[in-house]
Amino acid sequence: MKFFKKAIASNDIFRVLQIRPFTYLMLAEFFSQLAFNMQHFVLIFIIYALTHSNTAVSGIILSFTVPAVFFSLISGVYVDRWRKRNVLFYANVFRGALLLLFLIPNLHIGFIYFLTFLIAIATQFFLPAEAAIIPTLVGKKLILSANAIFSLGIYGTIVTGYILAGPTLLILGKTFTVILLALLFFISTFFIMAIKLPDKKKFDKPQLVDSTIGLSFVEEIKEIFHFIRRVKKVMHALVVLTIAEAVMFMFAVLGPGYVATVLNVEIESLSLIVIAPAALGMGFGAVLLGSIGKKFKSKTLGVIGFLTSGLIFIMFPVGKRLNSFLPNIFEITILHIVVVLAFIVGFAISLVFIPSNATIQIETNEEMRGRIYGFLNALVGAVSFIPVVIAGGLADLFGVGTVITAVGFLMIIISGMIFAFD
Repeated sequence: MKFFKKAIASNDIFRVLQIRPFTYLMLAEFFSQLAFNMQHFVLIFIIYALTHSNTAVSGIILSFTVPAVFFSLISGVYVDRWRKRNVLFYANVFRGALLLLFLIPNLHIGFIYFLTFLIAIATQFFLPAEAAIIPTLVGKKLILSANAIFSLGIYGTIVTGYILAGPTLLILGKTFTVILLALLFFISTFFIMAIKLPDKKKFDKPQLVDSTIGLSFVEEIKEIFHFIRRVKKVMHALVVLTIAEAVMFMFAVLGPGYVATVLNVEIESLSLIVIAPAALGMGFGAVLLGSIGKKFKSKTLGVIGFLTSGLIFIMFPVGKRLNSFLPNIFEITILHIVVVLAFIVGFAISLVFIPSNATIQIETNEEMRGRIYGFLNALVGAVSFIPVVIAGGLADLFGVGTVITAVGFLMIIISGMIFAFD
């Protein structure tokens, strides 16, 4: 019994969870991210039910993503000026209140887009504040473990939101589903209020707007680029995270076509065959890194993550051939193989995301961190448009399997570039 108590006490995952303000932050993250991810899918279902138009669905997706490109950098500047706990609190109150406006009868589709756009803008303030506040709560020695738990919450709520959105809408209907989502945002604010931060006068109140705010704002934006050029580790982490996000967006575009044309099963099976196993793999990676990750260099983990992902991407289109090399003792089908491959990809991606986020938080200070995460969100939003547009067109021309294989080789090349980076 004493052995287990010592093992638990020495495990960084359990140590970081004993920090009460961090635990409150993770509970706030769970409820707000669950609401945010469910909202994505619920609104997609609602829009399609209203219009039966794929173009209309594209409009709602753009309403989610466009604010990341245009507002992330701006929000990062203000997050650094303001007390981050207050940013988290008011962003969730604002998002919950906006959701309640969806209860207005016979809401025009244009107004739905507008409300979604406003919720996405509020989210651009929430995201950098949430990531930037972690080092304030846990300290440098536990940052990797804290990010592992943080990432586990993100991955878990994405899958849970994806799975629950449809059934919740069917069981509760539109009105009560919207009320539930708003309630989840408001529950999150309760835990945010419970977070106690070190008193720092600089962040107690937003700075008053004056005639010099324009010049100050421009200077703060310039400071981001000077800092990134100067601190190579942060530049490396930002590039790695952006590439990883772009690849994930690309696979999201190719996923339905892969399931339908390569696996020859229903598109609705995508979440069960690919998304859920990948999320479980990410969760497993998060737990493992949180426990022993600090023994390894961030660069090494990134190389392994990209290299493994690349190899698995190459295997995805040839899964049927892999099946022929396996013993006939068990009835193993292509679907079983894909589930295992998706799990491994999820695990590999966690080796990229978690250490890179930890690097950013360690290498930046309180005054800069929000702007760096704002810049990251803007970069991801801008870069992700390219693979989303290109991947679909190339898949139509050359086939989904060919494009996925090409992405795999590209990731292997990237792993070599990371290895060579000094």
